[in-house]
Amino acid sequence: MFHRVMVAGVGALGSEVVKNLGLMGCQSVFLADADVVEEKNIAKSVLLREGVAGQSKITCCLTRLRNWFPQTHWEGEAAEIADIAPKRFQEADILFSCVDTDLARAEIAALSTKYELPICDAGLGGTSTRVGRVSWFPGTRSAGCFACLLSSRRRAELFSQWESEVYACWARESDAENTWTSTPTMASIVAGLQVELATSAIKNADASFSVHLDLDRAPVSRTIQHHRSMECPLHVEAPATLFPICTHAECGQCGSQFSPDRRIGWMRRWGTCPACGSRELIIRESRHGQLTGTHG
Repeated sequence: MFHRVMVAGVGALGSEVVKNLGLMGCQSVFLADADVVEEKNIAKSVLLREGVAGQSKITCCLTRLRNWFPQTHWEGEAAEIADIAPKRFQEADILFSCVDTDLARAEIAALSTKYELPICDAGLGGTSTRVGRVSWFPGTRSAGCFACLLSSRRRAELFSQWESEVYACWARESDAENTWTSTPTMASIVAGLQVELATSAIKNADASFSVHLDLDRAPVSRTIQHHRSMECPLHVEAPATLFPICTHAECGQCGSQFSPDRRIGWMRRWGTCPACGSRELIIRESRHGQLTGTHG
């Protein structure tokens, strides 16, 4: 049984995961998701209902979870997982990754190796809406992490997105995972597998692996073993500043300059100019500990 759990992302998959954690009677669960509710989200989440569009996902989910499972201590923050205070990671037993981009998974991998925190990740879709995958990463420096599974080129591309000082915030990266979709039924199936696999793996699995589920094929599941990549820089000593902080930015629209003191990754996804509201922001200066080997 888990005592202190973190969950990154409370979309279709994440909402099913936290429901299962509540049914299991977990002692404490902390949720992180920076998004607000959109109309399209409501039909895919067991925790959302009509009339909440525009509200914080975290606020809506916490209200329902506290009513459904009062025996569990529910907390959350409307923020990306990379912006959560270090103490949360240090106290957690496990982090369930329910995010939907490679960049978010790479950030979670960095947090996992820094705090030696086990990660159970899952994804939906791809070649079919009846496909899902659950992955276990023990959080040790000797075992593979999500970034180890990437090609050197893809890994360098992702790391450059949180390291580069001159990358324009408005230049949104293309992400193949945009083709991945989900259905409420598959979200429920994969979330159940995710929680069940983590319950077993946290006791005796010290290696990384994935269970790939494809309901369009026989056999419907297969297990894939993962190994640490010697080129992955996340397994060396973590820098003091894990994610670079933007200390000086310039608006590409009106030319205003300001000091946001926010993570570069956050600036690219959420930052706006305080003078004109434009999202065409350019990182001019940052404070960070350089990841090595990102272009191997």
